Amino acid sequence: MRVLITGVANGIGAAAARRLEAEGAEIVGVDVADGDWHQLDLSDMAAIDVFAPEGTFDALINAAGLPPRAGQENAVLTVNFQGLRRFTERLIPSLNPGGSIVSLASKAGSKWQENIDQVKRFLALGPEDVAELVERERIDAVRSYDLSKEALIVWTKTQTARLAKANLRANTVSPAAVDTRILQDFKLAFGDRASRGIALTGRPGTAEEIAAAIAFLASPQSGWIRSTNLVIDGGLDARLDCANFAIAEAE
Repeated sequence: MRVLITGVANGIGAAAARRLEAEGAEIVGVDVADGDWHQLDLSDMAAIDVFAPEGTFDALINAAGLPPRAGQENAVLTVNFQGLRRFTERLIPSLNPGGSIVSLASKAGSKWQENIDQVKRFLALGPEDVAELVERERIDAVRSYDLSKEALIVWTKTQTARLAKANLRANTVSPAAVDTRILQDFKLAFGDRASRGIALTGRPGTAEEIAAAIAFLASPQSGWIRSTNLVIDGGLDARLDCANFAIAEAE
């Protein structure tokens, strides 16, 4: 099995690489940082358009992304969705039949249905239009991150039939808080939203726990799973549902 992973230098991308390599996969890495992999900035569309790794792949794992930071709204929307979409389109012809695309979304993208009108507007834009959208719709740091992940979940759904015709498939993975080097960014940006979630689940997830799910979705064993958004949240949704619908929890 030959797998291309973006964001391979650290965090969930690095954990996914370790997991798959331990299972016998050949890993081809991509990251913006210097290292023993292809160096590529997903905000650079011209670089994406000429990116040409050797050979074909059985899976593409899109793990690169930026956290919510004030003043970085344009970059977050560009890297987390526009660049990811452009990169995936670039790699689809290099995927072998039966190939799998796994993209790292987020629990932060769970309200895509409520925000579908804005999501559709964003999906219709190119990277050159991001700055204007941010200004016109007054998108702040938190909203830029949420929107980037909502758009990724919805876009993945829109690719289902097209990919199936080519014997390919795509899924998204949506973790809640994960203990990586950017966890503090999420705590600062989301405030009570993050602290409540961690309190309800008892702890953040680990990169290795998310990597296990990614490895499964990348493998042939998950071949009938198409365009699913797999939420990995330590039971957060369940606890919130009980609270929101006044359902008594077992003690």
